[in-house]
Amino acid sequence: MQKLAPLLIAAICLSLAGPFVAHAGEHQAAPYAGSAEFERMKQLAGAWEGTSDMGKGEEKVRVEYRLTAGGSALVETLFPGSAEEMVSVYHDRKGKLAMTHYCMLRNQPRMTLRKADAQTIELIFARNGNDINPAKEKHMHAVLITFTDNDHITQKWTLFEHGKDKGGVTLKLTRVR
Repeated sequence: MQKLAPLLIAAICLSLAGPFVAHAGEHQAAPYAGSAEFERMKQLAGAWEGTSDMGKGEEKVRVEYRLTAGGSALVETLFPGSAEEMVSVYHDRKGKLAMTHYCMLRNQPRMTLRKADAQTIELIFARNGNDINPAKEKHMHAVLITFTDNDHITQKWTLFEHGKDKGGVTLKLTRVR
């Protein structure tokens, strides 16, 4: 009987594991294919370095992009590992590119596609779904991403304060991996 106990336990474990293994295979979906603009953004996955001027003169910057959620969201980390680190998550909302920016200003503006062409993608403050009062609260209001080529982009972020454009910051980035 003592020799049969380990075999019996193994048989029970295998019979219990079977449905879990079969169920896990059912959740393997086809690769996510989003809007043309989201598919363009997905190509940014990797690390980028460059320069920006945030009011203190030209500084070196790093930006990292990685896909998550089965390829349906692109996480952008600005200034990773620094005290100024910020995260933006790009995704499709009802078939249209959207983004939430988790900002150093301690707010989370949501942006949606304003326009796009072969060289640019422009996102602007979404009228619906934001808990920010754009007439009163300082926030990032828009971002324009210009694709120079596969390894060079420029981001121009626009800051709003008291409902008015207060300039912003431009990042000039080169892919490093």
